[in-house]
Amino acid sequence: MAECNDLFLKFNDEIKLGSEKKKSLRKSRNAVGKDIQKYFDETLKVTKPKFWGQGSYMMNTIINPIEGEYDLDSGVYLMHLSDVEEEDWPATSTVHNWIKNAVKNRTSTPPQDKNTCIRVIYKDDYHVDLPIYIKNKDMEHPKLAHKSKGWIDSDPKELTKWFTDEVKEKSDQLKRIVRYFKAWKDFKANGDKFPSGMIFTILTANHYVEGYEENDDSAFVAVAKEIYDTLDENFSLDRPVFPKEELLEGWSETAKNNFLSKLSTLITNGQKALEEENKEEASKIWIKVFGDRLPKYTPPKEENRMDKGYALQTTEPPVLGNYGRSS
Repeated sequence: MAECNDLFLKFNDEIKLGSEKKKSLRKSRNAVGKDIQKYFDETLKVTKPKFWGQGSYMMNTIINPIEGEYDLDSGVYLMHLSDVEEEDWPATSTVHNWIKNAVKNRTSTPPQDKNTCIRVIYKDDYHVDLPIYIKNKDMEHPKLAHKSKGWIDSDPKELTKWFTDEVKEKSDQLKRIVRYFKAWKDFKANGDKFPSGMIFTILTANHYVEGYEENDDSAFVAVAKEIYDTLDENFSLDRPVFPKEELLEGWSETAKNNFLSKLSTLITNGQKALEEENKEEASKIWIKVFGDRLPKYTPPKEENRMDKGYALQTTEPPVLGNYGRSS
């Protein structure tokens, strides 16, 4: 059976955030942080906030989008309120205005005031989201400034730690499979409702299948099948850490069925690719799943050459065993 692990690893290199882009994003994030600290120091004249990266950038599962913007999240922790009781905290609209005013001149596009963050938009196809938190000395977890809901439970550090521990227990393959699901969504969503990157991250960790560590193609199909079987039986997902909440709440039956249908098609095509004996044909199937960022396999050309009177002929590498078993 055709084995396409090498093509998947090349695909991972294509969609994974490169070192230069990572450096550029980090530079922009740090510049935004300096703006905020300067505003708090010079204008508000209070203790400067601290920052904590969160989301896919910190988990190292962020991907290069086909179109659209990179999403970078940097939590802003208001240290000057850490000794203040919650009933005396300012309104969430007030702290949103502080951050918005602090970064208003950072880019030519005005910052957006969203429910859960202030968004700084850069022209180089990326933005920095700035969720705002307070954690006083008596609280185990911080609270997020939600513009319409007030101060709500939220602790992104817990989710980052949880995923880091999952990777340590399983392997770096877990991060690659998360990237593959995000790339599949990027190619296939076309405006349809798909799970968020965070939800794909949790689903992949929850349904990781051991035994395919050297074969990302087989591992991806095995995990997809586990996710499908679980969601088809019960379309539900709990956040694995504080705050415990249902993450798939609010999906309509149409949206659920549409997503499960796409996931089923992914599994069917993936299984066909795993069972295909010709690697070139298998790669064509995978390209239909992910798009042409996944490389097409081209068989090496046979060549004859003479060396000291002997004819040496190159041969194609042997096809490995059957990795098409389902899980």
